[in-house]
Amino acid sequence: MMEIFDTHLHLSEELDNDELARRAAEAGVKYLLVCGGSATDSVRAQEFAERSIHTFFAAGVHPHEAEGFDGDCGVFRRLAESRRFCAVGEIGIDTYYGFSGVERQEQTLRIMLKLALEFSVPAILHCRSAEGTSDAYEICYRLLSDFAADGGTFVVHCFAGTAEWMRKFADLGAYFGVGGMLTFKRSDNIREVVMQMPEDRILLETDAPYLAPVPFRGKPNVPEYLPLVAYKLAELKALPAAAVAEQTTANAFRLFRRAVR
Repeated sequence: MMEIFDTHLHLSEELDNDELARRAAEAGVKYLLVCGGSATDSVRAQEFAERSIHTFFAAGVHPHEAEGFDGDCGVFRRLAESRRFCAVGEIGIDTYYGFSGVERQEQTLRIMLKLALEFSVPAILHCRSAEGTSDAYEICYRLLSDFAADGGTFVVHCFAGTAEWMRKFADLGAYFGVGGMLTFKRSDNIREVVMQMPEDRILLETDAPYLAPVPFRGKPNVPEYLPLVAYKLAELKALPAAAVAEQTTANAFRLFRRAVR
């Protein structure tokens, strides 16, 4: 059986998360990384991760939550002491929804990136621009350039940018999260970019409960669906699915090596 690493998911508010993890393992999704988007969310992720040796967590402030973040990082420093902690995230810039002002988002992202350097862990980036612009990519790239120069590592999760932006981030050492959108009928642009990504920088992810792959699109996403993404990537690359699983899991272990051993 394949051993797949779901490098980005969120806890379900409606379903039994322990049951979801059990079903994922039966489907070959052995490793899980639960991401937090606020202090409270990150504490829940830690509590869940500490129940399994194959589950890890990330802690951070999502751009949607930036407006309510007061800059107090005490809880994140406490969470970083856990052996299951392996990244700062989900953090980033989102001008598509604009739930938080751009200035506050950028201020929060700067703080979170400093924490990633302090903790010597990767950052997990959310980057989504307003329709018809690349504003979020421009801000993220500017801040990540300094972050990478200081030794920081990161993954741009659920990457949906252009090939040009992919190459710019790759030059900074970026990894890229690939998920259910790879299977969408009208996602030729994403498939084209994924085929150009460095193979040693691709990570598989669900972003559960969002972005369920075909044929479950429109339903809540769960980790057990991730093999469908692996199969699609294998089809595109004309490789065995087992080889895709092995490569992407190895990539995840390399990036999140502090806690994932």
